[in-house]
Amino acid sequence: MSDENEMLRENLEAQLERLVQQLSDLEECRSDMTDDEYNESKEDTVEQLKEFNDRLNKITAGDMTIHDNLSIMRLATSAAITKAFQTPSIIKMFAKNEPNALKDKRNQIERNMKLGKLSLEMGNRQKLEVLTALRHLGCELTDSDKIFIREETSKLQSSMPSNGFNISDSLNGFGMKLPLFQSYKLFIYKCDNYYLLVISKVRIFMTLKTL
Repeated sequence: MSDENEMLRENLEAQLERLVQQLSDLEECRSDMTDDEYNESKEDTVEQLKEFNDRLNKITAGDMTIHDNLSIMRLATSAAITKAFQTPSIIKMFAKNEPNALKDKRNQIERNMKLGKLSLEMGNRQKLEVLTALRHLGCELTDSDKIFIREETSKLQSSMPSNGFNISDSLNGFGMKLPLFQSYKLFIYKCDNYYLLVISKVRIFMTLKTL
């Protein structure tokens, strides 16, 4: 990477870290805020993330060198916008491509769950975020980790309301033929009025409005 591109990457990392820190500060101060104050501040931060993501898309368009170097940052930003990832520290580690820090975070999550400092639901949610990030960073997962991802993803899918949303129709609606994806891992996250589809082998995020 050239010095100019390296400087650009560092600048973008700093901007994203600032936005993720805003999310973290919001969660820490939530009990001191009214619902309106919290929601307004959260929406403002998400809007800034969307603007940042739009800038990333423009910067990487047509330049494969920059595109490759910033691809993980784009995935992390998309995950934050759609709330597929809801833990600021995990989003930050994912965006900065820090697999060792993510592994340490996973150990911390499991330790806090054993000590009763973290509920089963929240702990499993955070662990799923960590393992999903590690998979996208190309880290080898154990068989038990893969089973955990499969089971937790299944729970997310089963908790989705039956509203006519059809995976096959939606994929084909993007001009994609399903046989192309038969050997790929597909994860679906429900995020407010959006579904986040993650096709892990090719590392694609697609955001679809619910029907």
